[in-house]
Amino acid sequence: MKEFDESSLKKFNGKDEKSVYIAYKGKVYDATSSKLWKTGTHMNTHISGKDLTAEISAAPHDESMLERLNVIGTYNEGHQDERVPIWLNNILEAHPTLKRHPHPISVHLPLAFMMGSSLFALIFLFFGHESFESTSFYLFTAGLLSTIPAIFTGLFTWWLNYRLSPSIHIKLKIIFTALVDLDALILLFMRLNDPSILSSIHTSPHSSTYIYLILILLLTPLTAVIGYNGGELAFPTKK
Repeated sequence: MKEFDESSLKKFNGKDEKSVYIAYKGKVYDATSSKLWKTGTHMNTHISGKDLTAEISAAPHDESMLERLNVIGTYNEGHQDERVPIWLNNILEAHPTLKRHPHPISVHLPLAFMMGSSLFALIFLFFGHESFESTSFYLFTAGLLSTIPAIFTGLFTWWLNYRLSPSIHIKLKIIFTALVDLDALILLFMRLNDPSILSSIHTSPHSSTYIYLILILLLTPLTAVIGYNGGELAFPTKK
């Protein structure tokens, strides 16, 4: 059994026809013959040639996937990640779900609220009941407030697990989050300034009425882009 550390393990990343090794909980596994690791990367997310203990612990599947691989050595972690304070590292080791799960949990709220706001605005257009218009207003307001924990947990996950690497999916999530929040803030200002701005569409609509309607309907495609790119980070389309 050969002993590996961070420096020696990173040589086996599958590039230039090299072997594919991964470390997990102090053991080094040979994934060279696995079709799931044929490019040196699993699910376009997990990169070989390094310790994947934290990533696999927080992944949708458990460690049973490693049972099909051969153990060819042991892994010496060396030093702790200097970016992470000891107190925070202790918490994350005791509760590994905190490494990835808080953001997917919290981000579902603003996505659902924003899309629901568009839906109830459409329902109001068809049926004309004021309660539907009020629900649409409350939903995008709740969506705006719930983006606060979603953004905080997203930035934490980006820092901890992705080392602030600006991948295309993360860039798009950041850009469209800003667009959604800007959209919702404009809607909030317009609705508070004129509570009947959308209701007037059935009586005496004006230009701001249609601008408000367009902005509220835009919430759905904008949040859909955020959800799609979040899904690509967790479950990439390309294997």
